[in-house]
Amino acid sequence: MNGAAHARLILLRHGESEANAANRFTGSADPALTANGRGQADAVARQLLDRGIRPARIFRSTLRRCADTTAIVTAVTGSQDVPVIANLALNERDYGALTGLNKAEAADRYGVEQVLRWRRSYADAPPDGESLRDTAARVLAYHIHVMLPAIMQGGATLVVAHGNSLRALAMALDGIDALGVETFDIPTAGAILYEFAATTAILDRAIIS
Repeated sequence: MNGAAHARLILLRHGESEANAANRFTGSADPALTANGRGQADAVARQLLDRGIRPARIFRSTLRRCADTTAIVTAVTGSQDVPVIANLALNERDYGALTGLNKAEAADRYGVEQVLRWRRSYADAPPDGESLRDTAARVLAYHIHVMLPAIMQGGATLVVAHGNSLRALAMALDGIDALGVETFDIPTAGAILYEFAATTAILDRAIIS
């Protein structure tokens, strides 16, 4: 840890799910991890160990792919005894009418450009679903009121969530604007490490993959 660092935050996307493997819009659906996804979670947990990181507390989505990723990480890092807080605010963006569709099927139904806008833009929402802006509203409120005070207690805080809920959080932490977030992505079992000063200023950022 940076000598001036007071606390660490690790944003971790869950390992590959069955829906990821089938290239389907997952959203609020609740598939299990694949064998590959479990291996990804194990590998990233070992990278945390190599950096001397053992979480002091964990926040996660309520969905199974995050619960299973968390269980693997805590087993590998010997942190089964730390508090784990699951909250709906960290759940994946609701894809509405796209949920369960293969991305090629969605493109055939709605058009390639429209589906791309729904997937990557900040403000566009699919039918009956959430935009990234909607997702960011709930994620950031939870971060400010619940997670940040816990992070600033010191030690390492692990957040296990989803591609879009973590994109929303990284927008705030990294100062990414609505245009920049269109090309920002975190792969399955990808992680970002932040080091904080006691003032809540971010001192350093590193990709763990």
